Amino acid sequence: MGVSPSSIRRPRKVRVFAADGSHRATYGGDGEGPGELRDAHGLMLDPHGRLWVTDPANDRMSVFDPDAGFLDSFRYHFSFYAYIWMGTMTADGRIVRPTLQPPGVEIYDLNMELVESFSEPGGGGGGLTAREAVRRGEDATPSRFAWQARDGSGGGFMRVPYYPRGVQYYGRDGTVWAGAHENDPPGYRLTRQSLTGDTTLIVAARKPHLPVTREERAAAIEGIRERLRERGADTDRDWSKIPDVKPSIVNLFTSVESDIWVRTPPASGEATWDIFSADGTYVGAATSPELNPLPFLPPVVRGDEFWAIVTGAFGVQHVVRARITPSD
Repeated sequence: MGVSPSSIRRPRKVRVFAADGSHRATYGGDGEGPGELRDAHGLMLDPHGRLWVTDPANDRMSVFDPDAGFLDSFRYHFSFYAYIWMGTMTADGRIVRPTLQPPGVEIYDLNMELVESFSEPGGGGGGLTAREAVRRGEDATPSRFAWQARDGSGGGFMRVPYYPRGVQYYGRDGTVWAGAHENDPPGYRLTRQSLTGDTTLIVAARKPHLPVTREERAAAIEGIRERLRERGADTDRDWSKIPDVKPSIVNLFTSVESDIWVRTPPASGEATWDIFSADGTYVGAATSPELNPLPFLPPVVRGDEFWAIVTGAFGVQHVVRARITPSD
């Protein structure tokens, strides 16, 4: 099951596929009417097999049956939203929504009634809150990890390439995982918390940092200059902000069986993950020389199946299913 991609705007349709890849149905369409979408940026499956689509431009969530189509919609104000939906649907049917002001989470039932909310507590007891763990990966001052880009129509920030950033993932079991790059000693740190903010596990992974090559640095600089030229902005920047090493963690997610998959920067162009069991024990590494899933959208791992969205040779995004096999 997947949301159709768009090269210009966010998706306006939900497309349903069978396990063998055959097309089953398409729902939605551009608009504000029942079952229509304007700015879909998230897709969740509830315990009853229904699809929930987050649509911040319409200030609502729309619910679809894979076979029957549109069922219902719920008003839902998005005070902020990122490129993709950052919340989750838990296995027992709770909708978890992260909040910024104050930092924490809100929990809704399947009637979109707010049932609980938690503000993220301060640190203490030797542990890290999820947000603190995320912030370990980047300074709170934008000037440290981004450049300001202004033109005649306004301004914004452009992220410094390879600057480490924290990552966060809300699991379907009601836990919050956070990961952050660490310099001394080199590696990364994982923190698992309950939705109420109690730290239940900390995992420290130690591994050498990968250097940013001269070619990678030059390509990143040229890419930024090109985007600045398109905006008519000054292309002169303090390139010394670009780190000499790559972030030790790209993103993370948990499998259906609760294993932790941590995507790390590739050493030779292939996608790479470190895998930990639910108790934090290191299991091994997985690599994929042929698949390069979108780094900002976590794959789905169930048993020995690996589902992900990748971009093909012609820039078309599609869903792939791969088999996880032991290496020789």
